[in-house]
Amino acid sequence: MPSPRVSPTPQSPAQRGSVRLPASVLGDFGRALLQAVHVPEPHARLVADSLVAANLRGVDSHGLQMITSYLNQLTAGGVSPTAVGRVVSESGACLTYDGENGLGQVIADRCTDHALRLAHGSGLAFVVARNANHFGAAAYWAEKIVRQGCVGFVMCNACPAVPPWQGQSPRFGTNPFCAAVPASGPFSWMLDMATTTVALGKLGDAAFRGETAIPGTWGFLGPDGQPTESTSAALAGRPTPFGRYKGSGLAMMVEILTAGLSGGPMATEVPAFGQGDHALRISHSFLVIDPRRFLGAGEFPERMERLATMVKSAEPAPGYEEVLIAGEPEWGIARERAQNGIPIPIALWQQLTAVAEALKVTIPSAVSGPG
Repeated sequence: MPSPRVSPTPQSPAQRGSVRLPASVLGDFGRALLQAVHVPEPHARLVADSLVAANLRGVDSHGLQMITSYLNQLTAGGVSPTAVGRVVSESGACLTYDGENGLGQVIADRCTDHALRLAHGSGLAFVVARNANHFGAAAYWAEKIVRQGCVGFVMCNACPAVPPWQGQSPRFGTNPFCAAVPASGPFSWMLDMATTTVALGKLGDAAFRGETAIPGTWGFLGPDGQPTESTSAALAGRPTPFGRYKGSGLAMMVEILTAGLSGGPMATEVPAFGQGDHALRISHSFLVIDPRRFLGAGEFPERMERLATMVKSAEPAPGYEEVLIAGEPEWGIARERAQNGIPIPIALWQQLTAVAEALKVTIPSAVSGPG
């Protein structure tokens, strides 16, 4: 799911670089921060685990940098720390869930459980949730579905930040979707993407790392509506749909399949992310397909492995050493970070430790590293 806006200030040379911590240590730290603002331990552990899982895969835009936004919302009363939501209706393989303003991960966890239950009974399931919140990276929930041998599609809408193609005023969130399939070998496939050129949180991550310029290929517009490579101008501006009308069309598709079906707020009806004292009322959707209803046991994962091998056998284009499929770069990063720790930008670490001191949470030891 897209990250709410962050506004890091430009970093001094002393604030650049990073510290490294093991995933388990970061997870315990995140859990302690959440428990300090009265989030029940099981909820806090789930939220922290989902954020650190994104860091582990190199998707730092949806990692622990999100926790300060969550803490702001929780302390301001914009999110219920204890709500688990409820089933509104269930008909065949379809289910509507009301998140009752609970933490996004808590609601998504229950919705994926319902979707898997229905899919195991019917072969497929579609679950939509309304009145929820940011659920971290969609990949976390797609991976949960894949671990049960099913194909998973996960989507959500978000606060309006992106103008539609041919428009200037924000109408959509970055409205991501994720698709993942089980495979029998090392080349499982998972596509997790925003419908903008890059996820909004990636810009915040660049700012935390002290990067004053971003690639023009990221597709950000400055406050004057013109393309920009300035990090500060992009923070004051807006992202654009990837592939122009294609990304815009897919963003609207996600809006339809989340808020359109759930009965939740759509597009500009979703409040802009502010100080956290109001409910965001975001919608999620989860589509689960059990391939064992179509093929013999184990046949679909084997076919997916064969397909991945065929794709990867293509001759690499000039400048590339190999052909990678969706999900492969992130799993490679995860292997490295599992061994060497997760790098956290010093500016972000200073922010997190300041919050921890204010909440009287023990700060774990960190090892300095390169930027």
